[in-house]
Amino acid sequence: MHRWGYAPATDVLAEELVGGRVEVEELRSTIESSEKLREVDGFACLRGSERLVTASRRRVRSNRRHEQAIRRVAGDFTRDLLRACPFIETVALSGSVASGAYEPGDDIDFDLFVQTGTKYVCYLIATLVGLKYAWRNRHAKMNTLHRTPLLPKLTCINVLWPADQTKPFVRQDAALAFELLRCQPLVGADRFQTVLADNPWLQSYFPQLFERVPFDDLGPSPSPIRACLAAVGRRPRLLRFVEAASRRLAWIAYRFVQGTREQDPVARERMDFLRRVKYPYEVFQD
Repeated sequence: MHRWGYAPATDVLAEELVGGRVEVEELRSTIESSEKLREVDGFACLRGSERLVTASRRRVRSNRRHEQAIRRVAGDFTRDLLRACPFIETVALSGSVASGAYEPGDDIDFDLFVQTGTKYVCYLIATLVGLKYAWRNRHAKMNTLHRTPLLPKLTCINVLWPADQTKPFVRQDAALAFELLRCQPLVGADRFQTVLADNPWLQSYFPQLFERVPFDDLGPSPSPIRACLAAVGRRPRLLRFVEAASRRLAWIAYRFVQGTREQDPVARERMDFLRRVKYPYEVFQD
């Protein structure tokens, strides 16, 4: 959690411990007797990382003020995405919104699970749908890490997994397990549970993942674009062509956004960190 730049509230840490959840009072007792840990104003941290508590406390307060509105935007984006694309099986919130630490200037992160062979079609459509929300919020002031010219980047596809990359995951480590722990499915909760079942190694990191009751209240609605792409999906050769073309178009958009941030050392450091922790699942790391 510190690597991601925050200190968790003690009750959150009790729920998200490696090895499984414990009672909050048991965790507090352990912290009090530890030479390596501290609790500051209800937040847990390693000694020497107390500076993270101030920012985390501010973010939690901000999230309480903005959570309802920002989750409404996330739900609207998800509905539009499903209306346009038939290949998406799960849309999950991630990042600061999912962790309860959103503040204005952040983007809204999503993890997508999609059908095999449709990764770049889905990514391109998500990017285009995101432009609608960027335009609606064109006057929003994004922070340094999320600022782009012309329009703010309000929505972000954090990771996108085709089905054949999850049976099981090639990577089987704590960082990937933590990413999945933070996933909050808005649609496709059953599919997400299947991904977990295909990766029993996750039990050794976060058994609480398997205790969640799957639930989502969003679903696809018909549209001409969705029907057209569904027809493409039934023609393998045509789908491969559309996927290759989508990859080229998506690369242009991706490089544009990345290029606008490369002159900022803070943003560049963050991008390098994200590429490392996502590898080999960052969108163009194939």
